[in-house]
Formats: sequence, structure tokens, C-alpha cells
Amino acid sequence: MNVKELVFSISTETGLPAGQVRKITNSVLEKFADLIDNEDSFTSPVITFQVTKLPAKDGNPGQPERKVARMQRRIKKD
Repeated sequence: MNVKELVFSISTETGLPAGQVRKITNSVLEKFADLIDNEDSFTSPVITFQVTKLPAKDGNPGQPERKVARMQRRIKKD
């Protein structure tokens, strides 16, 4: 799924205009990117993610230090 498909799906599901959904979706994704840049974790009732810093590969300029987020689906409690 890409962002366009996600926006269409949410717009269809909620009845909100696609342009409004696109603005909100882009804002949420920017906030996630900021959290990763700042090495902050995220928790919601649906997903969580933890940020990890991967070190640069010695002698390989194509592999600089990277920050990655490991996302997990939270378990639903019935």
C-alpha cells in the first residue's frame, strides 16, 4: 500500500474529503519521522515503535549511521 491508497481507503471509510485526509496523513507521517530523528518511542492503542541507532559500517561510506524504528502491532484485549 502506498500513501495514495491509504488516503483513499481512509477517505472512503470515514467519508472525509481525500484532501483533508491527505493533509492529516502527511502530518502524522512527519511526526513519526521527527520521533525517529529524535530517537523517541511511540505508543498507541494500535501500534508501538522503538527507535534504534545502527552504527556506520567501517570503511563503507555507503553505510552511514542510521536510525530505524521497529514497529509492532499491539495485542487486542477482548
